[in-house]
Amino acid sequence: MPSPIEDIKSRIDIVELIQGYVRLQKAGINYRAVCPFHSEKTPSFFVSPTRQIWHCFGGCNKGGDIFRFIMEIEGYDFPEALKLLAERAGVRLTREDPAIRSERNRLYDINECTADIFERTLLVTSPVKEYLKKRGVGEETVRSFRIGFAPDAWDFLITRLTQKGFRPAEIEKAGMCIKSQERSSYYDRFRNRIMFPIRDGNGRVIGFGGRIFESGIRSQEQESGRTEAKYINTPQTLIYDKSRVLYGFDKAKNDIRTKNRVVVVEGYMDCVMSHQAGVKNTVAVSGIALTLPQLEILRRMCDTMASSFDTDAAGESATKRSLALAAEFGFDRRVVAIPSGKDPADTVLEDPASWVCAVENAQPIAEFYFEKALRIHDPKSADGKKQIAAILLPIIAELQDEIEKAHWVKELAGRLGVPEEAVRKDMSAMRADPRVPYSHAETARVTELPVPRRKELLEERFLALLMEIGEEEKIAELAGRHFSFLSPLRQKIFDSLMRGDNQFPDDLKEEVNMLRFRREVLAVSRESIAQEFTAAKRELEKTCIKDELKRLGGEIEQHEREKNETHVTVLLHDFRKLSELLKTIS
Repeated sequence: MPSPIEDIKSRIDIVELIQGYVRLQKAGINYRAVCPFHSEKTPSFFVSPTRQIWHCFGGCNKGGDIFRFIMEIEGYDFPEALKLLAERAGVRLTREDPAIRSERNRLYDINECTADIFERTLLVTSPVKEYLKKRGVGEETVRSFRIGFAPDAWDFLITRLTQKGFRPAEIEKAGMCIKSQERSSYYDRFRNRIMFPIRDGNGRVIGFGGRIFESGIRSQEQESGRTEAKYINTPQTLIYDKSRVLYGFDKAKNDIRTKNRVVVVEGYMDCVMSHQAGVKNTVAVSGIALTLPQLEILRRMCDTMASSFDTDAAGESATKRSLALAAEFGFDRRVVAIPSGKDPADTVLEDPASWVCAVENAQPIAEFYFEKALRIHDPKSADGKKQIAAILLPIIAELQDEIEKAHWVKELAGRLGVPEEAVRKDMSAMRADPRVPYSHAETARVTELPVPRRKELLEERFLALLMEIGEEEKIAELAGRHFSFLSPLRQKIFDSLMRGDNQFPDDLKEEVNMLRFRREVLAVSRESIAQEFTAAKRELEKTCIKDELKRLGGEIEQHEREKNETHVTVLLHDFRKLSELLKTIS
């Protein structure tokens, strides 16, 4: 009988799993993508459906199976990854390790129970159901997004959760209740609110957004003597990080990947109604602007971002900040223009087709702001020219493509009737001014990881090709040559191959599998493999000899300082011999 780990691996396809996080492209028999674990432009992340493994052959050199991927991408330990994948595969963990019942998993359980309680409450609360109906939210949409309701009571939720075996301190850690400092008791965080469960990329509930139910606002405000916030969210918890979460992402990710575009809106209702209108590649931010972690998640999935925020001042400011940050990630940035005074939810309620049309015709960012600036300011007056330039120069400066940037510089100069040089000069001054918002310095991405040592890459290539050739005469050529490996595992593999042993022990099988995978992704034809192997062999040996010469040089210096002439003589002999060998190889 297979173990739970083997059973899970047999039921989950690695390509399907990773496609939920990264946009993969076919590359021969494998798939490739830009690595999600370090910043790069050339794809070096490969997934093998045959071997059911993944590996980055670039900056981070990470790799492994489905468990290792979830641990890396989600930041989980093994028990947490095991539980997540077991649920996905439908595998029951009969003898559950106590470690699997971690604090994090306990919080997932609390959030799931809470979502269920709120859903059931909505079903029996007619005024809220009627309100959602008036807003145009269909019953199927309510079920799909698991929209619920928190009644106007101080201990409604905490009573039901404690009845299910959860402790008040745990419920507080999940963000569902607040501890009273005066009475040392607990009360519900969400009261008289329409509840939107927030889910992670795997569909698990990790938090909530609560919108005040309007018919109860007046009585609540009168009772408390203060104004209630329209929206409140779960605070930061062990499983909920507002800066990393995108509402609706679990439902949108497949459409984002297939359409190679994401539509970003501001509110929960905007996202829900956009999906209902058929624009299923829509997500909503939890704050007023996108964050770097959120953009990193989206950039793995698509190249184009279309933003639509409320048309008030705060909404437009959020759009600009989001699009400025998105420029740093190389997105094709677009703006979804909707009628003034309306948000996406209102637009869908009035005419779903108009929202779909607006999304399909989203304008490139520079084009959108050009039209807007020229519509509200006079390009013929001195003050108008100044106002237009103030709006458009930061937008042009953010453009990553130099040809596109040159086009809009010329366009702006023509519209304002000024020399192009004047536009470029002002743009350069703006970049140098630290007070200017949306500067590249302010929005710099995470520093790239250091590239692996050249020798490590040479070792991989050499061994991958050596295992492919495997001819006795080729292996005989290597006898007595100068090869040493940074990785003890690779040294063992090389030693086994030199003995003519292709049956590797269990401790080497994972590394051997990765090296064979490496051979699959190398752009080397069958006709040129012998030539490539010879080149790899030569470069690796040269590198090994140079490393050895460096080591010998250090030892010679040490013995010279100690005036140990006998050792110096022996070492110098070895040094000259290797130097002569290096000349013959070069």
